[in-house]
Amino acid sequence: MLTAVRGLAQQLFPLPLSGFGPGFAWLGGSRIAGVEAPVVIAALVLVTGASFLAFTPAGRHVFAIGVNREAAHLSGIAVRRAPFAPHAAGFQLGVHVTGDLAIDAVVDAFVAAEAALPRPDARHYVIHGDFVGPGSLARLAAHGWGVNMNPAIKWTVSDLMDEVVGRERSAHQWPVRSALEAGVAVCASSDAPITAPDWRQGVAAMMLRESKASGRASGPEQCVGLVDALRAYTVHPARQDFAEEWKGTVQAGKAADLCVLDRPLLGLDPHTITEVQVDLTVFDGRVVHER
Repeated sequence: MLTAVRGLAQQLFPLPLSGFGPGFAWLGGSRIAGVEAPVVIAALVLVTGASFLAFTPAGRHVFAIGVNREAAHLSGIAVRRAPFAPHAAGFQLGVHVTGDLAIDAVVDAFVAAEAALPRPDARHYVIHGDFVGPGSLARLAAHGWGVNMNPAIKWTVSDLMDEVVGRERSAHQWPVRSALEAGVAVCASSDAPITAPDWRQGVAAMMLRESKASGRASGPEQCVGLVDALRAYTVHPARQDFAEEWKGTVQAGKAADLCVLDRPLLGLDPHTITEVQVDLTVFDGRVVHER
């Protein structure tokens, strides 16, 4: 069966489906001083980032801001100016932040940086964004910025959050539907190792919003359909990476990164999505897994 699928794909897409050039192949398969190139590059990035945070005023300001914006402001740190330098330098900003007030502060800073130095299509994004409110969603959408949510964490901690912040507030945690309706490109991730990196659980969680422990729904009005849930793992992340021209959808000329499942997802009970098995995985045009 899988051989037939591969043959059919070759007939339908006679052009090379890989979007990776020789440089990318070098990154994945070469060694530097006997060490695999990705490990060396990751180490250099880590050392550079750690040095910036530990030994520069700007880096120490990032640490000092932490989760208490008001305390950092009172201590003399220009909180709203924190994103200005990387924005002005042309970087894309992805900021880890939770809680509505903290999220508002980050989005305020994005807006201020954009107003001071307009950059079309910067594609900044908020990471986590668990209690993002309608005001911040509207501003993210207006600028084409995104949010990266963690639906499997909602599935895991739903009952706990009901107790911590109350059911009404907990129901608004990770408001995927509100974000999509506001026009925000929602991406989904596991935040591994907080939850397992399993897209099936994330898709099911976005469709059901049920507790892992009790099965009780939390904010069912924030449920989304299968297509929107899948887009949060495919089309939207490709756009977030500025890579929509070469990945994110199955099209001739794009990267052949895809999987073949043992059953169709359309019409499937969302409760059984986590039982779906991956029969075949293709990465960069190569079969890397076959069941």
